[in-house]
Amino acid sequence: MCTPALAVGIATGLMGAVQSIASYQTQSQAATASEQAYQQQREFNQQAANRGYQQQQLKFKGEFDQATQKAEELLTKRLQAQGNIMASGRTGQSVGALLTDAQRVEGRDLGTLGLNLAYAQQNYGFGMEDIYQQHKTGNVQAASQRTSQPSVGGLVLGLGQAGLSGYGAYNSLKAPKGFDTSKISLNPFPTQP
Repeated sequence: MCTPALAVGIATGLMGAVQSIASYQTQSQAATASEQAYQQQREFNQQAANRGYQQQQLKFKGEFDQATQKAEELLTKRLQAQGNIMASGRTGQSVGALLTDAQRVEGRDLGTLGLNLAYAQQNYGFGMEDIYQQHKTGNVQAASQRTSQPSVGGLVLGLGQAGLSGYGAYNSLKAPKGFDTSKISLNPFPTQP
């Protein structure tokens, strides 16, 4: 026979257990959703970094291609200048000086072109490093938003506490030892003898 104290104790314990299980499931679902959001953000960060890397590479390739084209133009210009000098019919040391001057101008312009290309390469390296750092920072920020999976130990502890609460409710409501509960009438209006 189930006494009212036992029924209250069992009900209290069951309600606590259900609350512990529901809390664990809610936390577990939130952690799973958080992990999915984290992985998705990491993928977005990787895609953004890849686009940035490609843009930096295309920009540097454009600079390199322009430098190559300019170097070819300088060579053509020098050869034309030297051809014009030779075609002019001049002779002597002045022809050698004019030919050397055309080479000097080309060399100076190629030096400037090389220096500009070195700066472009340096900017490329800095740009790539910035993209890497932004990618890394984005992943760290995404990781800070993650929710960890709830502990199974916490669930066990919650269930244990629910059991103790149920026992405490039962214990506080049960009749003291030696008390005869068979003489208690549940009828609020007992009959008179």
